[in-house]
Amino acid sequence: MQPLLSIRNITKRFARNLPPVVEDLCFEVYAGEIFALLGPSGCGKTTTLRLIAGFERANAGEICVDGQCFEGARTHLPPEARDIGIVFQEYALFPHLNVSQNVAFGLKKLPTKLRDERVMTVLEMVSMTAFKDRKPHELSGGQQQRVALARSIAPSPKLILLDEPFSNLDAGMRHSTREEIRTLLKEAGMSAVVVTHDQEEALCFADRLGVMSDGRIEQIGIPETVYHRPQTPFVADFLGATNLIDGEAEGNCAETPLGKFQIAPSARGKVLLSIRPEHLVMVQSNGTGQNNGVGEIVMRDFKGHDLTYRVRIGTRNYVVQTDYCCPLQVGAQVTLQAVEPAVVVKQEEPLP
Repeated sequence: MQPLLSIRNITKRFARNLPPVVEDLCFEVYAGEIFALLGPSGCGKTTTLRLIAGFERANAGEICVDGQCFEGARTHLPPEARDIGIVFQEYALFPHLNVSQNVAFGLKKLPTKLRDERVMTVLEMVSMTAFKDRKPHELSGGQQQRVALARSIAPSPKLILLDEPFSNLDAGMRHSTREEIRTLLKEAGMSAVVVTHDQEEALCFADRLGVMSDGRIEQIGIPETVYHRPQTPFVADFLGATNLIDGEAEGNCAETPLGKFQIAPSARGKVLLSIRPEHLVMVQSNGTGQNNGVGEIVMRDFKGHDLTYRVRIGTRNYVVQTDYCCPLQVGAQVTLQAVEPAVVVKQEEPLP
């Protein structure tokens, strides 16, 4: 399948004597797909979005949309020529214009009648027709978000870019608005690239995601695969809570401070393993001391629908997630067992 957006070896630095903000970046986005760039502040994800939009010029590499080169060694199309819609983090609505006028801003080339029809069609898509005459300051944060999206999709762009689109909303509104916008994009068959530092947001909003660190993408995949099969320690640690454990591998098993674990993929020699808290179970022990993998529960955090435990074994603490009715209390002696294979995220080359 031909990608709609193709990023090939893009590099961006803001000064010759500074390290690149984005380095040798490659990924693709397909028609109708929502792709998330996920990473901590300063990893280069917003710069990547600005390069796609045309607000920044790359030092190397190519950006192509629908087979047309927008950015390259001899090419730099300005933002207005790229047929890309953008939803900024602060929404950037014009305060002196009402909702309809904001949405119509990018439709100036259309005849008045067609422009008005398109505005009403898009406002209906985002359930904002009743607010068409209101100014931005008369709207809630979620309503402003929907107007900003309506304005960006009104010209029917090939691609939508969303920069931290839900970060200004409170927790309850963030969840509902996220569901609404995802549904809207899917029903419209639109492709989108969303930038976020929120792991939960990326996991539930995107069809695929790329985890960024220091200007590079460490792993790309569907949310389930990236979460359950991280390829690097950074991806394992950033994409939700995990336990990183040293081990000595032989085939599909590894000896660890917690005992023998099944691992995937198979390996040999010293390895670093990732295992999610929900993939560990605690078994109460009658033993004393912290020998042979016996540890002590040092924290029990009740969160209503589940419990988070911290178990100290030797000098290390390990996090365990259980359902809400686990009876074990702080001070209990336990061993930890894995119910899923631990994932190899780093391997030292074995001696010949």
